[in-house]
Amino acid sequence: MLEQVSGRETPAITRGIYTAASGMLANEQAQDAIAHNLANVNTTGYKQDIPCFSAFQSMLLQKTSQDRGQVGSLGNGGSVYKLATDYTGGALQKTNSPLDVALSGDAFLEVQTPQGIRFTRDGSMTLNAQGELVLMKSGAQVLDSSNRPISIPQNAKNITIGLDGQITADGRSVATLGLAGISSQDNAIKVGDNMVTVSQVRPASSGSQVHQGFLETANVSIVGDMVSMIAVLRAYETDQKMLQTEDEATGKAVNEVARVQ
Repeated sequence: MLEQVSGRETPAITRGIYTAASGMLANEQAQDAIAHNLANVNTTGYKQDIPCFSAFQSMLLQKTSQDRGQVGSLGNGGSVYKLATDYTGGALQKTNSPLDVALSGDAFLEVQTPQGIRFTRDGSMTLNAQGELVLMKSGAQVLDSSNRPISIPQNAKNITIGLDGQITADGRSVATLGLAGISSQDNAIKVGDNMVTVSQVRPASSGSQVHQGFLETANVSIVGDMVSMIAVLRAYETDQKMLQTEDEATGKAVNEVARVQ
């Protein structure tokens, strides 16, 4: 059983299997993305990933008769063509720690890692043995507005960080936090450790602020992601049943139809 598809003949009975299988793979990828979001629900400043689905290009069907008139188009299934990061701000959680900061707007902290400068919304900071301001979890150096490590004077008792990122220790200006602006238009790439990198760095927008004594929670909705997970699971099961049905039809075509002819 053959059909003319874009000028060539293909076994029509296998198209349903391919469509169902591609749908199962796409839903599996979406499920992995949702599970990753839920696993990071307690990660400071984490930005959730949203799977974006796309249908494979439709194929043009033609009649097998001599006039070869157009029948129409037929889809080939779908796929997850990318994971879009949601840069919506999370809720602010008060910690009262002078070295904790939450960022609002599109601001990201600039930090130094062995792989180069990276950017993060994780504002949980501490001081290392050299008195440098570093991230609590990774130990990456927090940079100032000139991309230099920030050193806090020893025995400083009163450390304040202003809304503009200006750091003062006992009334003396020390440095200004290096803040980069990152949004969905900047095509940032996640590189692990709750950090991202971008090809072109730009300053944070004028509305961005630094809130001392707070941390930003992940922008993940547990209820919303659980609902999405159930929906994806049901779609996966539907594709699975479709695959089984197509497989049974193929078996009948091979074992029964051919024998009758």
